[in-house]
Amino acid sequence: MKFVSPLQEEILIAQVTPAETFCFEQELEGSMTVLWNTGPDARFILDNKPIEIEKDCISFFTEFHKVRNIEFSQLNIIQFNRAFYCVESQDHETGCRGILFYSPATVPKLIIPEERRKQFYALWDTMLFEMEEQDELKLDMLQNLLKRFLILSLRVYRAQSHDLPADDSSLSIVREFNYLASIHFRQLSQVKDYAEMLNKSPKTLSNIFKKFTDKTPLQIINEFRLREAKHLLRYTDKHIQEISDELNFKDIQAFSNFFKKRENQAPTLYRASLTH
Repeated sequence: MKFVSPLQEEILIAQVTPAETFCFEQELEGSMTVLWNTGPDARFILDNKPIEIEKDCISFFTEFHKVRNIEFSQLNIIQFNRAFYCVESQDHETGCRGILFYSPATVPKLIIPEERRKQFYALWDTMLFEMEEQDELKLDMLQNLLKRFLILSLRVYRAQSHDLPADDSSLSIVREFNYLASIHFRQLSQVKDYAEMLNKSPKTLSNIFKKFTDKTPLQIINEFRLREAKHLLRYTDKHIQEISDELNFKDIQAFSNFFKKRENQAPTLYRASLTH
């Protein structure tokens, strides 16, 4: 079931079977996805890496995590866009800039403990029930229910993730950088642009990243650019020059070199390979 407000605030809440994997193909600009496995172990490829999640495991993704080759029996899916739940005034922990969606190194996963299962399942049933309502209070109710779900998830994730860094102020900078990069990577491709927005020097930003992840700030930016390039090559018929311009490369050769360095083939060959 999907709800769309007059202001294009969108949320999808659904119990999905293997025959309904279209949910993973939907393009929702600026989307966040909560994937809750309610069946036996599920397997899929996430950004070219095999992932396995057991029953009652919940994972959190952004629009730039590409899920494919899904093998599962039943999943609960929550997908929403930033307009629905991610305004600047929302706190960073439960908002889309928080730990659950922009973790520095990994895709966050949690296992629902036995003592919490009634809470999660009751909340899920309430969300499904609210999706059936048809009145002016529906948007507020769904936003509140989503926030409750994320807070409950965050509590469990914190309890189960004993390796979460204690230096939360620095960690929040990494999350904020990831969030900003996810929004601005098409126009801003240099670390100094984001360092300025965060009131840090590029060197300070790089040093903070070294504490929490093996990726540099520039690698994060380039990952967003590469994912978007591959998406445009796969799902659109845009000319290579158009894609180069959209991702703010200085010319088509610079884009081709960027792509080939990371994928070992030119953009044209990558697109051609998708048809075979």
